[in-house]
Order: sequence, then C-alpha cells, then structure tokens
Amino acid sequence: MNHDDSHLPLIERIPSANVASPSELRPRDPKDVRWYKPTVGETLTMMGWRWLYFLPAIGLILIPVISPTFLWMFQFTFLYGKLLIVAIGVPMGVFIKAAKNGVRMRKEPFCIHCGYELTNLPDNYICPECGEPYTFRVIDEYRRDPHWFIERYKRRGEVPVADVPFEARKSSKKKSRDGT
Repeated sequence: MNHDDSHLPLIERIPSANVASPSELRPRDPKDVRWYKPTVGETLTMMGWRWLYFLPAIGLILIPVISPTFLWMFQFTFLYGKLLIVAIGVPMGVFIKAAKNGVRMRKEPFCIHCGYELTNLPDNYICPECGEPYTFRVIDEYRRDPHWFIERYKRRGEVPVADVPFEARKSSKKKSRDGT
C-alpha cells in the first residue's frame, strides 16, 4: 500500500485481508529459497510505451559524442547539467517504479520462485521449471507486495512465545499521598 494515501477515502486506505501466509510455503530447501523478481528486460517490457522517456536522455548523452564541434555546449555546463539530470532522472524514476511494481503488473499465475507462467496448470501443484510447490493463494499474496511477503517469510520463526500468565493481587505496599 502506498504510504501517501491520506487523500483517499478511509475505505480505500484499509488494506485488504490476507489470502495466504508465507508459513503455507513448503519449499524443498527452506534455507535456500529463491524469489522471483523481474529482470531488466521484463521490466522494460512491462513499462510499455514509457521506454520512450529514455530518448531525450540518450540524445543529450550522444550530442557531445557525435558532434565534436559541439564543445561550446560545455561552456554552459550548468544548464546542460540540469537538462541531463532531468532527462535521466525522469526515465530512471519510471523504470524504478516499474521494477518495484513489476510483480504486481503480472496478471497470469506465475511461480514465485522462478517466474515461470503457470497458466492452465492445476492449483496445489509443483512448478515444472524449478520444482518448487505452489498454490494460487500464495501467489496472489506474493503479488500484492513481494518485498513484504519475503520479509514475513524470513521472520516467520521469530514470533515470541506467549508469556506465562500471572495472577494479579492487591499490593501490600502502602499507598502514597499522590495516589500511586
């Protein structure tokens, strides 16, 4: 969930209920679990037409390389530097956002360990690519927020043990004047 959602109505700020838990995973080797994260190529594909944001940056970088007589531009380094920062910063921001949300953008079922597409395969089965078991409920939970899912998986054994119950009784200590 986005941290800056104060403009949304209250009903839209409440996170949806969990559909699965990382504790439902039964990996072959619990100590060495691989997680699927989109590659650079997959992220660029998911960006769609937004890859066009990179064209101004490429152009500004290539101008001094292609045109050696373009040295006068370096006299205006301050202006050129600002243009270069904006031309590189905007597409990098779009790319980082696409990389962060890349798992959420996938609509088809996929293995959360290797990214293999599981369309037309049964639920509660084993991935034919990596051999890890999967369920569609766990995939949906992973798709919602993969970073949080991975963190929950890593910390699943750190739940504190319930305290031993104790019996409350009247204190034998004399009351002070201030009531404590």
